[in-house]
Amino acid sequence: MSFDPVAWINTPRWQASRLGLERMADLLERLERPQDDLRFVHVAGTNGKGSVCAYLAAMLEAAGYRVGLFTSPFILCFEERIRVNGENITPEGLKRAVAAVRPVAEAMEAETGDHPTEFELMAAVAFEHFRAEACDIVVLEVGLGGRLDATNVIEAPEVSVITRIGLDHTDLLGDTLAAIAGEKAGIVKVGRPVVSWPQEGEALAVIEAVCAERGCALTVPDFAQLAVEPLAGGALRRFTYRGRPFETRLLGSYQPANAAVALEAADVLAGLGWDIPEEAQFAGIAE
Repeated sequence: MSFDPVAWINTPRWQASRLGLERMADLLERLERPQDDLRFVHVAGTNGKGSVCAYLAAMLEAAGYRVGLFTSPFILCFEERIRVNGENITPEGLKRAVAAVRPVAEAMEAETGDHPTEFELMAAVAFEHFRAEACDIVVLEVGLGGRLDATNVIEAPEVSVITRIGLDHTDLLGDTLAAIAGEKAGIVKVGRPVVSWPQEGEALAVIEAVCAERGCALTVPDFAQLAVEPLAGGALRRFTYRGRPFETRLLGSYQPANAAVALEAADVLAGLGWDIPEEAQFAGIAE
């Protein structure tokens, strides 16, 4: 019977969420640190993470870059969680990446008695695949929280993005917006720029304090510059942001605001030397 990489990753006893970075760091060390060969946009938040990730990946791809995208959970199939330039990881690519990760994870369990979780395995497989595919940049979505999420092993993202924060997973992340913002802001790294949704006061205060402490420039979209046209039964939602017209196929009422967050992140990337011309921004938002 042939090996099923999806069934292996989804082994029930590995599915419990166990926050902490030690297992993930150990796993990646044994894999010769694939994350160090990659550059990242790291995205945390409660609402809008998936949309912001999709917008950013599409803009970067339209700009000519080879773009990895790691998201969770999937909608239609497991493989859509790991994409390169809009294409799901192939069954062959998944088998190859899992073949690299599996013996290392099993050796870890034999030596330490602790096996990586399903999400840690997924993230490691994604990093392995993105390295093999020589991605220029990876848009990386946090699984849960931020500070102790497995994706937070990356050391210096190009930009960290925090989408709209609400009360989520309060049993793990805290029961106030300030506490949850503290967990999400755990992805902020020293000296690296940050883009945040204009959060409610107590959440924004936490993010501002973390950015100040870690020497990070903070950009917050100006929603006063966002004008959204009424949805008139069409397949597109049109809006302008900072005087520039855009349209998106994502029709939800929050999508223009999510797009504004992604556009601010694209501008930060441009300031770091990534070439993302206006046409690529228009095309990525319209994707």
